[in-house]
Order: sequence, then C-alpha cells, then structure tokens
Amino acid sequence: MRGPRYRWWRPLLALAVAVGVWLVSAAVLSVPSLLLVESEEEMLNPLDPWASLSLNLLLAALVPATLVGLWVGFRRSPWRVLSVTGRLRWGWLGWCLLVVTPLWGAYLLVTWFVFDQEVLDRPESWGALLTITLLTTPLQAAGEEVAFRGGLVQGVGAWVRSPLVALALTAALSTATFAAAHGSADPWIVVELGSLAVAGCWLAWRTGGLEAVIVLHVVNNVLIMVTGILLGGLEESYISGETQGSPVSAAMNVVATAVVTAVLLWLARRRGVAPAGWRTPATG
Repeated sequence: MRGPRYRWWRPLLALAVAVGVWLVSAAVLSVPSLLLVESEEEMLNPLDPWASLSLNLLLAALVPATLVGLWVGFRRSPWRVLSVTGRLRWGWLGWCLLVVTPLWGAYLLVTWFVFDQEVLDRPESWGALLTITLLTTPLQAAGEEVAFRGGLVQGVGAWVRSPLVALALTAALSTATFAAAHGSADPWIVVELGSLAVAGCWLAWRTGGLEAVIVLHVVNNVLIMVTGILLGGLEESYISGETQGSPVSAAMNVVATAVVTAVLLWLARRRGVAPAGWRTPATG
C-alpha cells in the first residue's frame, strides 16, 4: 500500500472507512437475529444455531469492509490484500489445505489425550450447528485474517519505510489487537492467539499472500467446532473473558504452530511461492 499515491493519512482513512462499513454491515446482519432469537442472552449462546450463524456472518463481513477501506483509503486495488498477484491463489491454498489438515488434526488429537477430555452429550441442535460450522466458519476465519493479517498489517506497515521494521511492528500490533478482539486477558490464551498472529504475519510476508494463514485458521476453527459439536463441550470451544489457559496448552500450541509454519514455508520454497532467504519477502 506504500505506492505512488501514498500519504501519511491514508492508513487512517482506510481504517475509518473499514470500521464504518463493518458497523453498517453488522447492524444489517443483526436484524434477523433480533427477530429470531428470543432474548439477548440467547444471542451470545454458542449452542443456539442463529447465534452461531450471526457471529460467523458478522466476522465474515470483515472481508468486504477491509476491501472497501483499502480501496477508498489508498486508491489501489484492494485485492492485493489477498496476495501479491491481486487474487486468491487457489492452487497454493489447496496445497496448504492438504498439509495443514492432517498435521493440525494430529495436534488436536494429542491435546485430547493429554488433557484427558471426555465425550459429552451433543447439543440439542447439533445438526444445524454442524451445517452452519461447515458452511460459514471458513468465511469467519477468512474474515479475521483479511482484517488482522491483511488490512491492518498492510495499512499500518505503509507508515514504515523499512520492510523488516514494518513486519516486526505490525506483527506485534496484529497480536495485540487479535488477542483483544477475543476478549481474554489470560496470559496463556494470549500466547496461543499470539502464536497464530505472528506465524500468520510471517507466512504472509514470505509467501506474499494470506492463503497459508487462512487455511491454518480455518482448519483450526472447523476441527475444534466439529469436535465440540459431535463429542460435546462446544461452549468450551469459544474464547471469552473467562477462558483460562495453561503453560502446557500454550507450549503445545506454539510448538504445533511453529512446526506447521516451517512445513508450509518449506513447501512454499519447493512450489516457487516463497523466494530464497528468510529475510526476503515474496513480491510477485
């Protein structure tokens, strides 16, 4: 976003427009929920299908909000937020999906046994919740990545001339805002959220796009949600202000994220997506 038309105020304009568009979208999307959900408490109930659908669509709305914000703010093609090619590279995304799914599934399986989790009763509306999860959770995860690892990183990064300094600054900012958006101040939860944020920024930098981190986020959310629906404990799958982490859980998450990131970067080199040299960003 630091192109010929760059001015210092453009990131602020882009942020203001993106927030405005998202708030309008949120207001429109909330109307059906207000009519269909019986009480305000039910709107926050993860076991209610309408509440789950509403939350996913609200976060998915971050995609158009970010695109509009970048277009108005920077007067450049907003699609470059997806990758240096100006589009989503579906072939590379498919390779990421093939790699991340078994690795992340194995990690979640290990955590199941390490923390001695039990099979509980399924939610009453488990069929509807499963359908909503499979259809809209990928959009929710993609929305968060486009906003936090795309628009935020590219917008704020435009203020800094040095690419490496910009990467470090925006990775820290992305981690802080991503953790704050989930509402938990627990240090171990922040570490887990931060591991995804830092890995996502690094993957976007080296591969020149959001495909890898979108896949990582989607696979994590879908597997956790599907497990919670089919094996019980769905309400514990969500992070809130009361969520408590642990050093063991945080350490396992950091190790798993690091391993998956390393494998993705190795694959990116083999596929010609990432250039040689760990300090070299992909430029298209």
